[in-house]
Amino acid sequence: MKKTVLILSSVVLLLLSACKKAEKATPVCDGTISAYNSNIKSIINDNCTSSGCHGSGSSNGDFTSYNGLKPVLSNGKFKSQVLDNQTMPKGARNLSADQLNKIMCWHENNYPEN
Repeated sequence: MKKTVLILSSVVLLLLSACKKAEKATPVCDGTISAYNSNIKSIINDNCTSSGCHGSGSSNGDFTSYNGLKPVLSNGKFKSQVLDNQTMPKGARNLSADQLNKIMCWHENNYPEN
């Protein structure tokens, strides 16, 4: 009986540790000038619009264009959810450290389009 309890406890601990969300990255800008058209648009398209969450005509916000992003850039939601809390994009795939760093530089330069 003790052996069974020990095995079950070990399995539960392994499952809990496997389900832990990955540690948040700490985005830093290395001085790169990021602009929407040059290196941010592809990140947004690959991670936000292709999943159907923020595609054309979405009630969650249409991020298929720079103008569609402007409201969440202006009100701080983009920074909060993508950089600070890292709750977006939703799903199993997190943004890479490189992608987060590019977005941080974009933010620090006031989100230029070009």
